Amino acid sequence: MAWPLVAAAAPVTCATTRNGACQVADTFSLEFDAAGQPLAVMNFGLFTAVNNGQYQSVCEEAFGGRTPERVAVAGGRVLVPGEGIYVSQDQNLCSWTLAKGLPPATYVQQAVVDPLLPARVWALVGAGDTRGLYVSENQGATFSLRHAFVQGQVWWRLFVLPTTPRKIYVAGPGGIGPTALSISMDDGQTFTTRDPIADLAEPLRTPTLLDVSSDLPHRLFFARDTPSGTDELWLSEDDGLSVKRVAELPTGHFLGGFTFGATEQTVYVGTRAPLFTGKASDAALLTSTDGGRTWGAPVFSPVSGPRYRCLKYRAGTLYACAGGIDGGDAAYIMQSSDGVTWAGTLPMSAVQSPPACIRSSCLETAAWLCTTYGVCAPSSLDAGANDGPGTPSGGRGCSCTLSGRSKAGVWAGPLVGLALYRVTRKRRRLRP
Repeated sequence: MAWPLVAAAAPVTCATTRNGACQVADTFSLEFDAAGQPLAVMNFGLFTAVNNGQYQSVCEEAFGGRTPERVAVAGGRVLVPGEGIYVSQDQNLCSWTLAKGLPPATYVQQAVVDPLLPARVWALVGAGDTRGLYVSENQGATFSLRHAFVQGQVWWRLFVLPTTPRKIYVAGPGGIGPTALSISMDDGQTFTTRDPIADLAEPLRTPTLLDVSSDLPHRLFFARDTPSGTDELWLSEDDGLSVKRVAELPTGHFLGGFTFGATEQTVYVGTRAPLFTGKASDAALLTSTDGGRTWGAPVFSPVSGPRYRCLKYRAGTLYACAGGIDGGDAAYIMQSSDGVTWAGTLPMSAVQSPPACIRSSCLETAAWLCTTYGVCAPSSLDAGANDGPGTPSGGRGCSCTLSGRSKAGVWAGPLVGLALYRVTRKRRRLRP
């Protein structure tokens, strides 16, 4: 994002008119901070809770310039994987340092906090067809190599179970693929590989390992796309030796979120359609109460959402990542006690501009939030030289609107929905 800074002639009124570039805020995933408050991973940075239901934005330039699909929270520190791992050094996320001990010129596929030792962090690291498992014992400050995988094996996902010693899974295309597993029973010292997983070996279909239950037998959940565009849910109860299809998502829907409930016998799957139509059929929630073996009928979201980007369960509440006003949803994070009725937890109206301590690193993001959503810092400059009619500058920028139809034509909404769908699918399927 790069737009000129132009002084505003009057208070910025950008809550209903898209100004500047047609880029929309969207959620990737959700974590919880040390106080148990939602921490939203956005497509441009983070939304982190401050006080009284308010959230501050933290641009990705503050921690390395690229937001991953997932972050980790170890104690009071936020860990952002990417080209290394950036570790927050203060509660306000003003100061970040790069973790030590990871090899240069590599990409951290995922960082996972140990389920039993909160100071321990596991990291799946690599470049090209080289992967290594690294571990930190000091909340991500320094890492050391635990295991080097066979050259040519490519792994994207990492799961650590609360067993002693730890049982660890990595998943990805492996060396043969399209889907493989490598499993350690001894704290990551050695791994046994199943490549490919025979029941998921159909070419041109790319399954994704969603999660692994910690109860016995360990259940592995996979999402798999189909030529028709409707995703399927597959389950293994023998570490990938056999895998069977247990659910087909609503017609045309792809998987948008997965989580266990109060126990791991309750499983939730959120789905959504590729295009935002403004109808209740855009998204649905599927629930299993027998560990994912059978599934109830889909419960379609109300018109106000959520159109699922992720799911999380915490302390009796189900949380969903949503698309905010651009995606037809009431907020970017929504919550429910029953999976039927949803309330907005994190609307854009609750978001504050990046704090002063990092604002110099976030000038472009701050300007974009201000001119696009009206989230402006005190005495800020207005980056939108072309505001809508009736607003200070007189033009309409790229003619997008946050509600209704834009001057650009009746297809603006569906095209934005398609763009968001394409970005989500690309980020889910492709890894460095």
